[in-house]
Amino acid sequence: NTTVVSNFRLNDLQNGGEGAPLAPIYHKSLIQNLNIKLPACFINIGGVSNLTYWDGTNLIGFDTGPGNGLMDQYIKKSLNQKYDKDGYFASRGNVSNYYLKKFLEHNYFLKRYPKSLDNYFFSNFIKNDDFNTLSIEDALATLCMITISTILNSIQMLPLIPKSITIMGGGQFNKNLVYKLRKSTTIKIQTAAKLNLNAKMIEPELIGYLAIRKVLNLPSTFPSTTGVKSPTICGDVF
Repeated sequence: NTTVVSNFRLNDLQNGGEGAPLAPIYHKSLIQNLNIKLPACFINIGGVSNLTYWDGTNLIGFDTGPGNGLMDQYIKKSLNQKYDKDGYFASRGNVSNYYLKKFLEHNYFLKRYPKSLDNYFFSNFIKNDDFNTLSIEDALATLCMITISTILNSIQMLPLIPKSITIMGGGQFNKNLVYKLRKSTTIKIQTAAKLNLNAKMIEPELIGYLAIRKVLNLPSTFPSTTGVKSPTICGDVF
């Protein structure tokens, strides 16, 4: 006898959107409630990395590129491990600038936002025979730098450079990734944990937040976050 709200992507898709990312409206709420200086960026590093930007006027969201996905797929294939804990193997390798440059030439990175990716969109890259001549450490170092480079390149596309970037999702626990990201930019990088946000609860809270917006007939996706034609109320009530 509990009312349930789910199926949040359908209305967006039917209204011309990509159905993702869904997080920006919730990230905006967190940025406001935590009084984070604007402009601010939240980046969720899951299988794919998705970005939310809020400057008080513009709410922007899109997928920047791979998150943990390629690294996880590679280490599963190579060592039968779920992930590279703390980025241990990647931290011991050297980045292949050749493959980094080759990856960044993909036309996805030339597209303007909004845009979105599937977790396996770039999987063929790690199946390439030439790429697999790299050592495991060098391959993971390169995949880690691909994640970092695509995030930083995406930041350059925004209306203003954010005063801070907050990292959430599984990527915030990859110590090597966070360290290398901090070394690659002068922008303040912090993790959700530093803001006392429970990393394991952010996505469940996001879905709860979207459910409440549906009940209150408030839109959850926007032309600047999913490419939808107009602000759209998302979800079905059961």
